[in-house]
Amino acid sequence: MEVIEITSTTPPHPTGGGWRLRREGAPRFASTRAVTRVESSSSEQAAKIDWCNATFDHPTMSLHGLLAFLDGVMAATLSMKLDGGLFGFTERWRISAQLADGARVEVGAIARGGDSQKGRWLLQLNGKGCGLVTDWPSLQELLEGLGATLSRADLAVDFLDGEWTVDDAVTLYEDGAFINRGRNPELDVQGAWNTAGIKGRTVYVGKLKNGKALCVYEKGKQLGDLDSKHVRFEVRLGNRDRVIPLDVLTNPDKYFVGAYPALAELLDAAAAEIPTVQAETKTSLAHLAYHLRRCYGKAIHQTLATTGVSSHELVEEMRVFGIPKRVDPAGGSAGLAWPELQAQLHRMRA
Repeated sequence: MEVIEITSTTPPHPTGGGWRLRREGAPRFASTRAVTRVESSSSEQAAKIDWCNATFDHPTMSLHGLLAFLDGVMAATLSMKLDGGLFGFTERWRISAQLADGARVEVGAIARGGDSQKGRWLLQLNGKGCGLVTDWPSLQELLEGLGATLSRADLAVDFLDGEWTVDDAVTLYEDGAFINRGRNPELDVQGAWNTAGIKGRTVYVGKLKNGKALCVYEKGKQLGDLDSKHVRFEVRLGNRDRVIPLDVLTNPDKYFVGAYPALAELLDAAAAEIPTVQAETKTSLAHLAYHLRRCYGKAIHQTLATTGVSSHELVEEMRVFGIPKRVDPAGGSAGLAWPELQAQLHRMRA
């Protein structure tokens, strides 16, 4: 196993606490409690990045060079070790950090290789790794230069004194505070709701497999302190049907608030919603014709065979004048020759 050690001259980053600055205000949703919101400013973000996955084409820099760059923006001495694959990448280099107290922790990975990845690389930073980053603007600038795409980003806001709780999250849901464009995301509760379990309670709103979810959990109890009031609200963003802007790394507050209407109750910041990509993308006329044959070819044959109707009569009976919504007008316009359409169909069936 190859181990690469790079010494950092950056001083250790001091451990930060939770966000306690808050103000009173009138709630926009029905609530059983006074509203307490975290203050946000342009110079200091209340939300923090707690997970980050970024993919990009093969960079001009070497693997050593990328590690050296990460070493410069993180408050620890980094090293990495080759250890299997990840997400279809054939090589995964686990990144670990030497902390000021001598402890070593895993902070992420760099992955590459594999025919299915077509030369792309993956940079992954876990919660510990994100917590050690001291220069997010420089990391964002690097990823922009690499033409990187974020496939996952978690944005967390901590309430150390229980200013907001898992019970409040359920109340907000019941009050309809998560409804967006007339739709209410799914709610799931897990954990020790009837007993004081050491792992605490968790509320999930939405599903990450759909591209966006909120996880609210008793962080202090998860860490083993049964008396802790520490609760974390964590927005988890995925790139299904949406493009996560790299700006989320340096301005997480607005994307945290923009994820669900209810979160404007927690954090005093302007909201920026990440739009979803239209699910019904325009397609080609050949694509629809291919599925017409696949799904209804036998029905057409049986109708012709049993009723004695002619092909012309059947087509005229079934035809509806107009252009399908999913068809690109350019592909459905006059001038598309039948041999060309046939050739496209043959390629699809091959």
